[in-house]
Amino acid sequence: MYEILGLIDRFGLVIVFVGTFFEGEVFAIIGGFLAYRGSQSLQVVMSLAFTGSFLGDLAVFLFARYFSNHRWVQRWIRKPKFAKALRLVDRFHAYFVIVNRYVYGLRMPGLIALGLSSITVPRFLVLNFIGAGLWAAIFTSIGYVFGYSISSVFAQLEAVEHAAIYILIGIAVILALYLAWRQFGPMLRGTPRNERDGGMVGHVGPVRDDETLPR
Repeated sequence: MYEILGLIDRFGLVIVFVGTFFEGEVFAIIGGFLAYRGSQSLQVVMSLAFTGSFLGDLAVFLFARYFSNHRWVQRWIRKPKFAKALRLVDRFHAYFVIVNRYVYGLRMPGLIALGLSSITVPRFLVLNFIGAGLWAAIFTSIGYVFGYSISSVFAQLEAVEHAAIYILIGIAVILALYLAWRQFGPMLRGTPRNERDGGMVGHVGPVRDDETLPR
């Protein structure tokens, strides 16, 4: 398990930036944990979390604004969460740019709803700057403050690491065997293809003279 901590220390800055660009809170908390361990300063990880979150939200907003007919945007529009996000945009207007980060499961549909709304790009930039700054400060601080608790969790996981690895390997092997049997089992048993396809047997071979063809 300490190998994981080593990877976090080594690639932590990349993890924080990429993670906050695409996802969110967990990676900002990891940044705070890095600062607690002393591998990075709190100011650096906070700045990276801010930059990743700011650029990630801006990218989605601009994509929805200028490529609203793209199938990715249209797929989100058809989801129930988009309707909820749209109601929140109507309620909070441009300030939903700040609120959106704290509503679970609505970051993506909320940004798309904002991109399709009447909010101007300059106003979004200002509010996104404020929102990303507050968000990064809060969640990296959480990771820093609770760094001791996170370290304790890693220490406890170390005790069961090997057992967990064997269990995961066993599950993966069983799943692979099951899928292989589903795919190739009927063929190995010699089951006819038409039976595997649902038992529908069609007429094979020439029609005898005494057989009447359907009209």
